[in-house]
Amino acid sequence: MGDPALITAWTTVAIAAVTGGGAAATCFLIWRGIVEMRRSSDQRAKDREARERADLRRHDEAMAALRALIERTAGRAGAVD
Repeated sequence: MGDPALITAWTTVAIAAVTGGGAAATCFLIWRGIVEMRRSSDQRAKDREARERADLRRHDEAMAALRALIERTAGRAGAVD
């Protein structure tokens, strides 16, 4: 058999390597998760802005139609047939 101190030293090195590799993989996965969350948040913000612009455009169109209707019917409000 080999030297017990040498076996203990190599075992410690192996455990440290596996643990370090696992920690590095965990850090990488956390980092990737954060990147994806940020990307998703940015996309939601863009979608929300687009919806808000579309809603504002529809509101402006509805108000223009309402103004046109009021202008067309305003002269007839006091008229008697």
